[in-house]
Amino acid sequence: MKHFLDRAPMSPERRSAMSKIFDLGRTPEEWSARLRPRGVELSPRTLRSKAREHGQYFAIGRAIFITPDQMDEILLREADRTSRFAELQHNSGSKGG
Repeated sequence: MKHFLDRAPMSPERRSAMSKIFDLGRTPEEWSARLRPRGVELSPRTLRSKAREHGQYFAIGRAIFITPDQMDEILLREADRTSRFAELQHNSGSKGG
């Protein structure tokens, strides 16, 4: 039977990365609350879905943590998707007539 103490020590790099996740990572609920005063209405449920869709999150059990770098990536990917959709709509609308 293995115990937690039997595991090899965590490397300094891995320990630093884990520390960053807990120091900087926020739950979707926390991100939603932080964005609201800036006029961005993004529900925790939607953010959780987008984080999963883009693979930009850390999960511990059922809890999800998103770091600022991951949040930037989610927002950039969604902005890119939205602009491509708007461009397609514009191009298809201008072909009629």
